[in-house]
Amino acid sequence: MSKTPRTSFFERFRTRSGHGNQLPQYPASAPTNSPVYTPVDPNEKREMMIENLLSQNVIDVEKIRNMAWAGIPDRFRAEIWRLFLDYQPVNKNLSETTLTHKRNDYFDCLERVYSESQRHLWTNAQKSTISQIDRDLPRTKIILLRNKKVQDLFERVLFVWSVRHPASGYVQGMNDLLQPFFFAFLIPHHQIKDPSQLEKLENIDDISEEALKEIEADCFWCFSKLLDGLQDLYTKDQPGLYKILDNIQLVIDKVNPELAQHIAAEEIQYQEFAFRWVNCLLVREFSVSIIFRIWDNYLSHHNRIATSHVYMCAALMDAMAYKLMPLNHAEFIILMQAIDPNGWHPQEIEDMLAQAYVFEKSMASANSSSASAGNLRSLSQSNLVVEK
Repeated sequence: MSKTPRTSFFERFRTRSGHGNQLPQYPASAPTNSPVYTPVDPNEKREMMIENLLSQNVIDVEKIRNMAWAGIPDRFRAEIWRLFLDYQPVNKNLSETTLTHKRNDYFDCLERVYSESQRHLWTNAQKSTISQIDRDLPRTKIILLRNKKVQDLFERVLFVWSVRHPASGYVQGMNDLLQPFFFAFLIPHHQIKDPSQLEKLENIDDISEEALKEIEADCFWCFSKLLDGLQDLYTKDQPGLYKILDNIQLVIDKVNPELAQHIAAEEIQYQEFAFRWVNCLLVREFSVSIIFRIWDNYLSHHNRIATSHVYMCAALMDAMAYKLMPLNHAEFIILMQAIDPNGWHPQEIEDMLAQAYVFEKSMASANSSSASAGNLRSLSQSNLVVEK
């Protein structure tokens, strides 16, 4: 997927202040009687600012949300995601007791529905759920996710969630949505500096049982909060999923009409290639480190993930348009279903995130000017409004 790397929107933005004025330029060499100026790396400065915000007795989450558009430092991601999803209190004095209480709640529920003494009470639907989960979990290329201890953890979380949400129950693909949380919460308990190393781990034997319990409970509650805003993606007939597919198409029609015309000419249906994108929030399309980068943006405003996801999918299609245009129907689908998760340069992801932002702003502007026409449709549980 790599093309010639460009300076990203985010990097360009970091070097500016006010309304686009360049930051003061320092001379290449300073007089001998002047202190030597050592430029501060923007990422390091931002990391220091986030660390300072997290150290306050009452954490200003809104400031951190506004900084998350440029990504979250790996060492802070677990705590920040918990804050973004309203699982961890912003008041430091309440954090420990609240998290302990919530973690105990999860394990109390686990004991009531999953323990050996309760299994004879399982309904046929619950037995079917366990069978489906057990079939889905091994379907991964990531070595660590094929580890039995990890799969058992995933099975417990997914089963408890399904029991607590009978309207939708477990749906294939939910196991993928659990992965980013598991990896994010694993990092603080493992000596890992680069998230890409997570995919090379073979086991979690060096992590204490107490730490694993914290990871499991945190995964459950954050996964639950994520799905609270995406319920109609997984209820009967998945109406929310098809609504998102429709909206991706509507955005592409507006921002890349040439690609839209090619898709129409080849009679390609969006569900043929983008169903998995929506069902799994792109988890299968990218590496763990890239998913972290994308989900930092998604979770910073978790109540509008559906909207963010529509524009990110549109940006992905736009980035691939030069490869897609020459392809016929079958070739198009094959390429879109075989995206190499490790075939992306980080700069390309930065550009896609920036493009998604531009698409959203341009669509919002277009819709505000045509609202009087009365032909707008909106995406459920989001702020996306696009012309039909």
